[in-house]
Order: sequence, then C-alpha cells, then structure tokens
Amino acid sequence: MSVGQRKLERDISNLKLIGVYVDNPAPDFEAATLSGDKIKLSDYRGKVVLIDFWATWCAPCVAELPNVKKLHEEYAADGLVILSISFDRDDKTVRRFAERKGMSWTQIRAEGADKGPLAKLYGVAAIPATFVIAPDGKVVAKDVTGARLSKAIAAEMTKLKAGKDTIAAGTTEGD
Repeated sequence: MSVGQRKLERDISNLKLIGVYVDNPAPDFEAATLSGDKIKLSDYRGKVVLIDFWATWCAPCVAELPNVKKLHEEYAADGLVILSISFDRDDKTVRRFAERKGMSWTQIRAEGADKGPLAKLYGVAAIPATFVIAPDGKVVAKDVTGARLSKAIAAEMTKLKAGKDTIAAGTTEGD
C-alpha cells in the first residue's frame, strides 16, 4: 500500500457523513414555529413524524400538498405529527399560504432556506424533501411523495397502533 492510500484510509475514518439516512436516528433540532412556539423534534418521541421541507413557490411541493393534507386528516388524531419547514423568505408569505390552503399542522420557516442550519442538518439541497420518523426517532423513509409517502406513513401508523394495543392489553412482545 502506498503512502497516499494510507493517508486516504486515515482521512476516511475521520469523515462525518452529511445528511440523514434511513435506519439512522433523525438529528434533533429546535426551531420556532410561525406562531412563535419553540419546538424540538425530540418532543415528539413516541409519535410518527413527517418532516416536509417545502416552499410556496415550489410547484412540486404545492402539488404534493393535497396528499400531505389527507395524511394529516387521516392520522393526526392517532399520533401523526407533521412539521412543514418552508424555504420561503418571510413568515407572512408562509402564514397566508398555510391559512388559505388549510394547512393546520406545525409550520416552521427555515432561516437561510437551503443554506440554513436545518437544511444543512438534514442534507436538503432540493425540495420537496420528506423524512418519515418512527416513534423511536429513527428515519424510516426519505424523499418519498405521493403513494410512497402514504404507504410509509400508513405502515408506521399501523405499527404505532399495534404497539398501543399491546400496551393497553397489558402484554409485551414475547409474552
């Protein structure tokens, strides 16, 4: 092995992967909602979370909105949390759009948009970008939309409900 290869092997072991990957824990973050409340991703442990990076000016994001809205209507009462993180430049634009479209779930405007800390933390360079987070805090799906997003959410909600039914019945796995 040449000297250059040894140095490369040493450098590779020091690399930090940028982004979020399926089966890994979702990075925790704190952000202010449009209503001024501070939230942390970890506040939602035990629930299924959909993180949806989007913008009002993004046609594919707006096209996906009816699907996200349907998921919210179907599963919010059972523990689905949607955190929409907008790349728009100002809160007023996002607030007006969300009110007009009936987006009653949590809205956050990402400071710095795709160059900001939330986008960097999640490795988001293009939108829409979605992350489905299981109740244990692990990413179970990434960059899914339409039927694939609906299927991923439905699967996690079924697991969540099954877990609650098991606890309510006083049994645990392996009993």
